[in-house]
Amino acid sequence: MRIIKLFKNHILALFVAIGLIVISCNADLALPSFMSEIVDVGIQQGGITSPVPDTIRDDSLSDLELFMTKGDAKRVEAAYSKADRSGIRTYIGSEEDRGDEGALTNIMSLPETAALSLEQGIDASSMSDMTGEESSESAGASAPTPEQMAAMTPEELAAMQQKAQAAAKMQEQIDADGGKITMKSMRIAVEGGLVERSKLVEGANKMADEMGSMSGSIVTQRAITYVQQEYKAQGISPSDVQNSYLASTSVKMFSLCAVSLVATILTGAVASHTACTIARDLRRKTFNKVMHFSPAEVGKFSQASLITRCTNDIQQIQMATTLFIRMVMMAPIMGIVAVMRVLATHTGLEWTIGVAVIAVSAVVGVLMGLTMPKFKKMQKYVDRVNLVAREILDGIMPIRAFGRQEHELERFDEASCDLMTTQLFTNRAMSFMMPLMMFVMNCVTVLIVWTGSHGVSEGVMQVGDMMAFISYTMQIVMAFMILTMVSVMLPRAEVAAERVDEVLATESSIKEPRAPKLPAADGVHGQLEFRGVSFQYPDARQDVIGGVSFTVHAGQMLGIIGSTGSGKSTLVQLIPRLYDVTGGQILLDGIDVRDLPLSELRRRVGYIPQQGMLFSGTVESNLKFAGKSVTDEDMREAARIAQASDFIEEREGGFASEISQGGSNVSGGQRQRLSIARALAKRPEVVVFDDSFSALDYKTDALLREELARTQKDAALVVVAQRIATIMHADQIIVLDEGAVVGQGTHEELLRRCPAYLEIAQSQLSARELGLSEDEIAAVMDGSAQEGGVR
Repeated sequence: MRIIKLFKNHILALFVAIGLIVISCNADLALPSFMSEIVDVGIQQGGITSPVPDTIRDDSLSDLELFMTKGDAKRVEAAYSKADRSGIRTYIGSEEDRGDEGALTNIMSLPETAALSLEQGIDASSMSDMTGEESSESAGASAPTPEQMAAMTPEELAAMQQKAQAAAKMQEQIDADGGKITMKSMRIAVEGGLVERSKLVEGANKMADEMGSMSGSIVTQRAITYVQQEYKAQGISPSDVQNSYLASTSVKMFSLCAVSLVATILTGAVASHTACTIARDLRRKTFNKVMHFSPAEVGKFSQASLITRCTNDIQQIQMATTLFIRMVMMAPIMGIVAVMRVLATHTGLEWTIGVAVIAVSAVVGVLMGLTMPKFKKMQKYVDRVNLVAREILDGIMPIRAFGRQEHELERFDEASCDLMTTQLFTNRAMSFMMPLMMFVMNCVTVLIVWTGSHGVSEGVMQVGDMMAFISYTMQIVMAFMILTMVSVMLPRAEVAAERVDEVLATESSIKEPRAPKLPAADGVHGQLEFRGVSFQYPDARQDVIGGVSFTVHAGQMLGIIGSTGSGKSTLVQLIPRLYDVTGGQILLDGIDVRDLPLSELRRRVGYIPQQGMLFSGTVESNLKFAGKSVTDEDMREAARIAQASDFIEEREGGFASEISQGGSNVSGGQRQRLSIARALAKRPEVVVFDDSFSALDYKTDALLREELARTQKDAALVVVAQRIATIMHADQIIVLDEGAVVGQGTHEELLRRCPAYLEIAQSQLSARELGLSEDEIAAVMDGSAQEGGVR
């Protein structure tokens, strides 16, 4: 159902595919019927399709009419043209009348069977069986007495004399034919009045009845034999008739193959286009969702899992949608059409299909019950392999430095072996499927041949019908086999779709404001204020930031310092709403940042993370990353302020020089300076430096801070640093310890009243460089000890 829901915007393509599949299935399933006709008609009947011949001699038609009622004879006469000079009459009736159940077929079959028997000759003793009259010899033995003849009228005497002459003539013909009654002697008997036409019709029907319960098939075959002999008598070669039929049938079959080929190709094209479109839209939608995730949501899934879901999982869904159109939809259509054709054959073997379907369903049910749980685990193991591989590749340098390659390889092998074990189980289980399916197919084939052969021997079924039934049954079983083969992939696709849905259903904790506000054009700009800000990570038990308050105006610099893990980076990540505060407010130009549109907030805030991330492209494309609003002048000025101009111009190509993915072809300090220049180029109102000077030497650090102080008069600067020298000239410094503010003021103020700040300063600078005496340092530390001890 998850896969089907993906087609809600592609209904037209789905209907087009269904139409093409119906055309293809009908074309494919028409071929067995033509194969049956080739066997039954083309080979067994010599290419003669009906007991109603295309052409017939006038004398032969007259002979056949002896065994018809006057009404039937009149209808047959109307279906043929007048005889030509050669005495040949051509069929001009409708094709429907000469079909398998056509009116003329039923009329002419028995007369042709009787005529064929007479052409071959029958014993004179069988005369009474066919005509209901005595033979000529018996008739002669029962001649009237002289007294009876004396009582007759002249007309009766003439009729008697005519019959006697006819009987004598008939006997002569029988003697000439070796004691057999033939068509010639039968014609003499009818014309001489020895046999009435109605009796002859009754005799023909009686003869057909005596052929047994399978008379329909035998009568048709003997009627076809009569037509073959009739064609020979007209000088028409049987091989020409057969070759003509086979040629026309082959043209029809090739045409059906061409139709099926075109329909299948078009179905594949529609399926591929639809699946690619669905995958593209799903990939776009999923990645768009990920792009709006906060670090909390990214951490919930992990980067490796999100990458897998946006790539491998959606690839699985794309393959499943392709198979859904090309196979899953085709299988039931193929099965339904095949069942309809099977039921139309009336062979009595329909029960074998039920046996085949039950056997196939049992095989599929058992295998799917065994493998479905494993398929669900498989994607988790794929995530695990990706996670371990990504972690190892990201940490390749420390791994080599510590000589832990073997340990990491073992860790990767463990994750890989878990995936391999699961895949082996599912593949081994599914490997039984094809042999079992083939076994079922072969057993059903043997069952059909065994049962059908009895029908052929009894004359209720033709060989071609049995062959066609086998083909239809195999198509039905193949439909189940197709579904079974697809079922190997569908469970994985179902798990993949579930994982993608999980991403799409996850709501980002960072949302656009319902009633967005914008600062007044004539109001303050570049003012950042924290009011009792607290923050707690999702599922955490306590705040990592608590009760932080400060205000920094445009042209001022705020420094933030503290020990590792004190919450410095978390604090500044609240400004551009990478996380949302859980208590208090952050105001930009007097507006709560949660009420500002995200695009507007992030346009006004320039954030430089600890790890300067560059994108593949050029220096120019990286510095203009904020968009078209960044001019060449802005880019060059930002590079100059960030102390990046010199090394950019030294590179071949200057601002057009290439940058590798992640900035791997520049040093750490150059990467940081380019990241700073990228943030400054968009002219933000607040610039946040999250320990962005760590890779810079002291000289570059000092020059950069000097340029910032000189040029960024309209922006508030928030600098997170580990080095006292970076922030000692800030207008205001905040000291954090375990998420709480333990000191706030200028550098000089904090040295004399904040032991935590003094402790950090002492670790980096001497007392002389700090401008403090040993007694002043001792006094600050002693005061701290009296208040509760130095941390």
